[in-house]
Amino acid sequence: MKIALIRSAVHRKGGVERYVWMLARELARRGHDVHIIARRCPELPHPSVTFLQVNVRGSFSFLKVLSFASMASVAVEAGDYDVAHSCDRILSCDIYRAGEGVHREWLEVSSRYMASWKSALKRLDPLHSVLLRIEEGLMRGGEARRVTAISRRGAEEIRHHFGLEDVPVIYNGVDMDEFRPPAGDEREAIRDEIEVPRNAFVNLYVGSGFFRKGLRYLIEGFARLEDLSGRPPWLIVAGRGNTRPYKRMARSLGVLERVRFCGIDVPAPRLYRGADVFVFPTLYEPFGNVCLEAMASGLPCVFSPYSGGAEIVEDGTSGLVMKSPVDPDEIARLIRICMDEAKAARMGAAAREVAARFTVEANADQTEALYREVAAEKSREGDGAPSPAGAP
Repeated sequence: MKIALIRSAVHRKGGVERYVWMLARELARRGHDVHIIARRCPELPHPSVTFLQVNVRGSFSFLKVLSFASMASVAVEAGDYDVAHSCDRILSCDIYRAGEGVHREWLEVSSRYMASWKSALKRLDPLHSVLLRIEEGLMRGGEARRVTAISRRGAEEIRHHFGLEDVPVIYNGVDMDEFRPPAGDEREAIRDEIEVPRNAFVNLYVGSGFFRKGLRYLIEGFARLEDLSGRPPWLIVAGRGNTRPYKRMARSLGVLERVRFCGIDVPAPRLYRGADVFVFPTLYEPFGNVCLEAMASGLPCVFSPYSGGAEIVEDGTSGLVMKSPVDPDEIARLIRICMDEAKAARMGAAAREVAARFTVEANADQTEALYREVAAEKSREGDGAPSPAGAP
């Protein structure tokens, strides 16, 4: 099939950006004619993949979003694709993957955790009205033939806000070879590289968007940890964002000297292999590639209940699920469970077994099946046959 994959940026870092990169590579390996429509794609995932660059216009974020949504939709229309699969909010496509969740839901969630004046200012930002309007068209206006979710939680949010009942759930996939437990003295070498003591108990946080992903609550919980059995707790923070307020918080709590902010300089697979536990106290996350990456790396994981990743673990066996991501005492309590080396080893091994069910290939199998369904529907319509009941 001739397939268009749409995302503003496509690369091997990040969440959705990496998902599109990996999907494009797998589809190309299967012989499909894959076209990436994006603003930038610094590295092609496969030699046969075609990159169509969209040059956005506008000085403000809402204008850039509108520009990309419009021009990407024009490129889709002109490309005569069997299937156009968008992982970004654009004006029209065959399949819209709601990988970033429901923007309306996020605005409601974020208002609970920020000052009222900040929430009011946020809603005045024209970017949000633009995103809401485009989302409405895709979800309820018929601008997408199919809408898919990446977790049961995500599908339920779509049903709640837009009344869509038929929302397939296609979970993310992970490369089990790239994300694996450390071998030999690899963990110690990584710790030397990032200047963390070899005997430390290393907590790892990976994610950009520090407010949404609950970094402040993790730092507060981390500050409550004790040095058990000569393993001083350390915290590694990886991701893009303004680190200044979090460094101030860590300093005020007396733990800054044991917190490393790595940005995106160290490849994520190496960070997982250098850690002892992965902690993800997100306030809102439809799923999170980081959840599967950490599990595939054999780490015991502490997940927020508001992360779709919490759906796939058995609490206490293949992971730990917080009751609330904003409770530092609970975060500290669950991390302490993972400081028991025997329990951590069992949980990490079970986590990797679970992750093995969610591979890139499994994701592509389900996605490919949906493509064939949509392509067949479009073909019938082109032949003059009536659309299936309920189809746009």
